[in-house]
Amino acid sequence: MHILMIECNPNGIAGIANALELGHDVTLVSVDPDFYLSVSPLTEAAYAHPNCQVVKSEQAFSLDELTDLARRLHEAKPIHGVTTYSEYHTVHTAAVAEALGLPGMSVDGARNARHKHLTRTTLAGTGIRQPRFAVATDPAEVEAAVREVGFPCVAKPSDGTASLHVLHLKDEADLREYLAELAQVADYGRGVVRIPEIVIEEFVTGELISVESCVLAGGEVVNLGLTDRSLSGFPYFIEMGLTYFSGHPLQEELFAATTAVLNGLGVDFGFIHTEWLLGPDGPVLCEVNGRLAGGIVPTLMEITSGVDPYLEVIRQALGERPELAFPRETTASGHWFGSPVAGTVEAIGFDALTDLPGFHSALGYKKPGTAVNRLSRSNFDWIGHIIFTGGDRDEAAKRCQDGLDRIDLRLSVEVAR
Repeated sequence: MHILMIECNPNGIAGIANALELGHDVTLVSVDPDFYLSVSPLTEAAYAHPNCQVVKSEQAFSLDELTDLARRLHEAKPIHGVTTYSEYHTVHTAAVAEALGLPGMSVDGARNARHKHLTRTTLAGTGIRQPRFAVATDPAEVEAAVREVGFPCVAKPSDGTASLHVLHLKDEADLREYLAELAQVADYGRGVVRIPEIVIEEFVTGELISVESCVLAGGEVVNLGLTDRSLSGFPYFIEMGLTYFSGHPLQEELFAATTAVLNGLGVDFGFIHTEWLLGPDGPVLCEVNGRLAGGIVPTLMEITSGVDPYLEVIRQALGERPELAFPRETTASGHWFGSPVAGTVEAIGFDALTDLPGFHSALGYKKPGTAVNRLSRSNFDWIGHIIFTGGDRDEAAKRCQDGLDRIDLRLSVEVAR
């Protein structure tokens, strides 16, 4: 079978590698294929595989150009499935699947999930609990939107991801700084152009938790499990730790609300990641991602369930019924880490972790000689992660916390004189 992968993400290269191992042909379309060589140790071997074709296209983010390219690829070698692991390309994937008559999410559903302002406006008045919000369609309208919602509030680009340019605003000074920063952001890199809409939302306090789901062909929503999340870097929102598990006291309410959200948005196919804030009055919808959870969540799902979600995404795109990653006895927890200061990586070592109870794996993302920023603004500041298992959520998470102290991170830092 021939799979068209429209961009990817660093961890998603594992899905491409798995598909190749199973004998599938994979064509990856990317604005910058070399990017994946720098972020995943699996990329070089995947690119060298005889069944892998890498197509570099400067127009991969243009729906019309991408659809034309997909039709040409399909004529040369019939495509049987279209998918992505990239948040930026979920609408593109849906559009190409529709154009080729292949399984996929409705384009409207993909767009409603992808663009946060459409999520908010589509669900307004449906009974889904959301924060008070206002949408600015132009940077000049942001100040008025903040006035409407009031301080404190959260500002976020409608099409952002990885907490990039998401900021807690407490006063006028924060607002001025945010507007100045946003004025410099025209795109997210790798050909991804930012849309103008900015969402201003009421600041809701409470635990952040996500529901991992799969919408089967025909629109049946199956909720799989929960991923808790710890945040750092306030007033920015950087995800630092997480555990994939089952059994939260609000699980049934969260599952029912997630089903209502996906149905309301028209999200009718694929693995979906829906985030909730557990506010004082109950769960409040944070956002919906119309694709498999990012980061190391799929790895935690596989450890906990025995099912590889990356591979199931591909199987579903090929028209097969995916195997579903329900949590079982073992609980997996992960924690990212970054640098306390800007500098250049000399070494990242994990030898002191390997004998700790529950240690599963660890990975440093930066090679020696790589310059890194201080962990401060977004998930892009991560420089590695560790994963531990335990008998339950608390044990697995505690083992991760203990393991952080054993990481050997060495940096060279310029000292001001």
